[in-house]
Amino acid sequence: MIAMTEQAVWTVNKILQWTQQYFSGKGLETPRLDAEVLLCDVLGCRRIDLFMRLQQELSTEELKKYRSFVLRRAAWEPLAYITGHKTFLQWEFNVTPAVLIPRPETELLVEKAVHFVTGKSLTQLEKEAFWRKKAEEAKAAVDKVKTLSAEKLQDETDPEKAMAWQQEVADREAVALQAAERAGLVFGEPDEKKIPEPADDAEEKNPQGLPDRKEGIPPVKTAGQSVDILDIGTGSGAILLSLLKLLPGSRGLAVDISPEALAIAKENAKLLGVADRAWFLQSDIWSRMPGKAQFDIVVSNPPYIPAEVIGTLERDVQKEPRLALDGGPDGLDAYRKITAGMAGHIRPDGLAAFEVGIGQGEAVAALCREQGFTVTAVVKDYAGIDRMVFAVRPDSAKAGWVRQLQN
Repeated sequence: MIAMTEQAVWTVNKILQWTQQYFSGKGLETPRLDAEVLLCDVLGCRRIDLFMRLQQELSTEELKKYRSFVLRRAAWEPLAYITGHKTFLQWEFNVTPAVLIPRPETELLVEKAVHFVTGKSLTQLEKEAFWRKKAEEAKAAVDKVKTLSAEKLQDETDPEKAMAWQQEVADREAVALQAAERAGLVFGEPDEKKIPEPADDAEEKNPQGLPDRKEGIPPVKTAGQSVDILDIGTGSGAILLSLLKLLPGSRGLAVDISPEALAIAKENAKLLGVADRAWFLQSDIWSRMPGKAQFDIVVSNPPYIPAEVIGTLERDVQKEPRLALDGGPDGLDAYRKITAGMAGHIRPDGLAAFEVGIGQGEAVAALCREQGFTVTAVVKDYAGIDRMVFAVRPDSAKAGWVRQLQN
């Protein structure tokens, strides 16, 4: 096999073929896919675009960058760490070797948590978000036309022209109202209190956890979405920040023992535009959690790999932070610690939601029941593997929702 040199002429097609063979020789499971993902990152394009650019020649700088990526991947460094980002649901998250790489199966945990709050699927919420945007645009158009109409009517002497301007306002208002109704949006007067901007050291300046809503964090006027969420072991923030995006009235506290992980989560909160509703606390689960802090949802994807199994994982998985993988002798250490503190930090109708490893569903559900969250459900992923556990108290208004999941 020829070496990849900067002197040679390398087209997209040629370099993909070369990289595929090179990666195959290194034992990588998806050599062609890996080559395409890395090249797309270098060229700043989508994978589908590569097929329209097969004869394009790489510049010296592009080749140099791609070569460094290939060498890193050949050493089994995860793709996400090489490119520095990973897609989760519809958003890109920054990732580094300080955080666990978000997985597609974790998206199901987010989807179920959203349904718990809204009773709606992600598809429904996407449609509502579309119409909400249309309604807001239409309302802005109404305001603009009203202003212009008022100016025109001041000096307008022609009754027909005056009527035309009034009709324009009425038509715009009708469009805005229709879009608002389809979005379920209520246009109200803005709250006089402003949402505070969390400081980088918000966990120190806000020792009581999330502030009480009465203290100045009003929910968005969207029914059923004003919830407080705690994400334990947040890592990149993929779970919590996705929930904040999908539930506009929600607020969240991200907890992680790793300051490096929290730094990445804070970056992602800003990138996703939810930093004004996210707080961050460095803590070993409950160790620094204010005693009176309570939440509507406590969600976690904690380390759950049994310690002795980690050495058998794929080589690239083993390069992820052990802190985010190692669940102790049986993989359940973190669940024991989390469930032990749930009763004091989950509101009466609140939900505990976990991602779990293979074969751990019933064991984690039992830990929840021991703490009084006796209505539990073990839910499978698309591969038919136990992947999630949900738990509420028996008198919770949401007990029926959990029972339905189990059934």
